Amino acid sequence: ISRTSAMHYKETAKRLPEIAQELKVDAIVEGSVLRSGDRVRIAVRLIHAPTEQHLWAGSYERDLRDVLDLQREVAQTIAQEIEIKVTPAEQARLARARRPVNRKAYLDYLKGHHYRNKRTQESLNKAVEHFQSAMEEDPTYAPAYAGLSECYGLMGTVGIGRKSPRETRPLAVAAARKALQIDEELAEAQAVIAS
Repeated sequence: ISRTSAMHYKETAKRLPEIAQELKVDAIVEGSVLRSGDRVRIAVRLIHAPTEQHLWAGSYERDLRDVLDLQREVAQTIAQEIEIKVTPAEQARLARARRPVNRKAYLDYLKGHHYRNKRTQESLNKAVEHFQSAMEEDPTYAPAYAGLSECYGLMGTVGIGRKSPRETRPLAVAAARKALQIDEELAEAQAVIAS
């Protein structure tokens, strides 16, 4: 299930079996991220949702610059645990993600997501600033462009933003296209173009 669909449950009081039923999934990955200086630790749990039984848990720690390697390792381990066959195309995509991440760009990207998720015009303006800062720091960091495109999309949404969709849609699409030029499989950017 996409991150966008799963984020609706970020601070919900619903129980895991109910969330899984709504998403039509059998298992859910829960996790936490802790950053200390230039180190990042991810704790991950794979849970059989209907019974809330823990199937697997792991903890990973890396230098912040290696966060993409860390994400790849976690994804591969979970795939192995649930015995999913990773296709050659998926393996190639995971291998492409193995480049070091610019620390400041990544932190700006995370801050951008933090403010984007608040979904107010003021917070979206701050999110845009952080995504733009991430892009200035690393012009090849596709997730920053995708985050920017999502912000522009939200700015044109009734009840959230104060701008017209006619004004924000071209900005959203342009940022999404730039993200897809860098990473043609980036789901967040594809979703903006498709909406």
